Amino acid sequence: MKARRTIAATRILAVSIVVFSILATSLAFLGAQFSSNAAAQGYTFSVAAEYVNVTMMKDGSVDIDYIFKFTNVGSLDGVDVGLPNEYYDASTAYARIIVDGATYYPELIHESPYVETGMAVEFTEETIDNIWASGSFTLVFHVNNPHMIYENELVEGTVGMRFMPTWFSSDFQIGDTGLLESRIIFPEGFTNASQAVYLQDRPWNSLSIDSTTGRLVATWTDYSVSPSEQSEGTYDIGAGLPSEYVDVYYKHDIWEALGNFASSLVELFVLLLPLIIFAAIFAFIIISVIRQTRKRNMDYFDPKFTTVGAGPRRDLTAVEAAIVLERPIENVATMVLFGLIKKGKVRVLSEELPMKLAKLADKADYEYENDYLYAIEADGTVSRPLLKKAMIRLIESVGAKLKGFDLEATKSYYERINETAWQQVKDAGTPEEFAKALEDRNEWMMLDDNYERRMNEIYLIPWIFHRRAPGTGIGTQAPVGGRESIAGKYVSQIKSASNNLVSDARSLTKEITSKVNPPPAYSTSPGGGSGGGCACACACACACAGGGR
Repeated sequence: MKARRTIAATRILAVSIVVFSILATSLAFLGAQFSSNAAAQGYTFSVAAEYVNVTMMKDGSVDIDYIFKFTNVGSLDGVDVGLPNEYYDASTAYARIIVDGATYYPELIHESPYVETGMAVEFTEETIDNIWASGSFTLVFHVNNPHMIYENELVEGTVGMRFMPTWFSSDFQIGDTGLLESRIIFPEGFTNASQAVYLQDRPWNSLSIDSTTGRLVATWTDYSVSPSEQSEGTYDIGAGLPSEYVDVYYKHDIWEALGNFASSLVELFVLLLPLIIFAAIFAFIIISVIRQTRKRNMDYFDPKFTTVGAGPRRDLTAVEAAIVLERPIENVATMVLFGLIKKGKVRVLSEELPMKLAKLADKADYEYENDYLYAIEADGTVSRPLLKKAMIRLIESVGAKLKGFDLEATKSYYERINETAWQQVKDAGTPEEFAKALEDRNEWMMLDDNYERRMNEIYLIPWIFHRRAPGTGIGTQAPVGGRESIAGKYVSQIKSASNNLVSDARSLTKEITSKVNPPPAYSTSPGGGSGGGCACACACACACAGGGR
């Protein structure tokens, strides 16, 4: 979620993926039989409109109200409605079927035989006959679903929820849904729109006070909605607010994850015994996902329009190449700083945390350098929010530059430049030549993930020299006959700048990743007649839905 803030990525993704992977496999295994049965029934229809109101309650639950407008109905004896989680309160469910202005009531509302988590609305014979004669009808459905409002782990004191409107399998639904209107109704007493936050990359179309209820309502309106895209989370909605406006909310923790995992395994063991032999495979998936999740926190660069085989982009600066290679943001910021110092645009006043700089110019050669200069405050410290903004702009600009080029080829190209720079410095024959080569090539050498180790292992030589430490200007002069080598001086200065530029500099990469390359919402669509099944990358509850008929 964002409107200055983002709802956290879920902590239980690694555990839940096992459960949903097994469900997906099992449903695919049984899909052929189900599809043949469904085909025999001849279930077909179109969805002219789907309306859903999700009302956030103070007790941590939501009231879910659907209105479906079905047309071009072939044979249909019921409708399955996917629901967010297994906590739904079946006793609160009710439905009405409207055919040509006449209202009918279902024969039965019960747990769906087709949707993994959901309820089935079964029609009476009279209703079926009237729908068959009319070819269209409207279904009104209501249920309360507890355990839906969760703590927002990224912003202290806030809570929120995520919801996926139910969809229908393309095996049954003909064409796209004409209109999908989704609304989240905030809890009673909350009317401050400026404190409301929405799902990342999915802002509401309108946010207003309902004149009848006095509640704040967020509305999303979409047309020609593909059921497959809806099942993938494209049309998910979400909202958050300060926690003081609800009495109950939930937190994801390891015990909840383990409890859900154990409960699901017991059910699966009873229902899907033949598939338990795949447990070892899914255990491997858990380990892989955990490792990938850790790596994901550092993956801030994800260009969308690179072309495989198009060749590398060869005109990037060392700083831009560091973005392509996804070096830690604190290292990239240090590279920008060293470049400005070398150009005489900045001078270091103090290396202590927070580092203090003297800004000697307002303009430099590149936009990212100008942004960096702008981030230097009047007192000489670097503004963390402005530095973060500068780095985000740099990442976005590099992504744009790679459009039409091959990302992997570009990475390989600059990795070779990095190795060449190291070799050129290594080949220097005298301390003077070494110092000059290091001054010229250090910015490319900094692309190396093991920069400090390579400098310490290869170049810690107690050469005697007397000159200003090249390239950075941070030091004054290297000690004559001292234990620090030229290379050691560079390592010390780079480490100091990386650690002391702003407070908690190392967390910048993770913060920026959540903005420029946020984790996707994972979902799976099992085979057969159900369009349901999902695992959500969100700290809030996610409605996992899909109609079997």
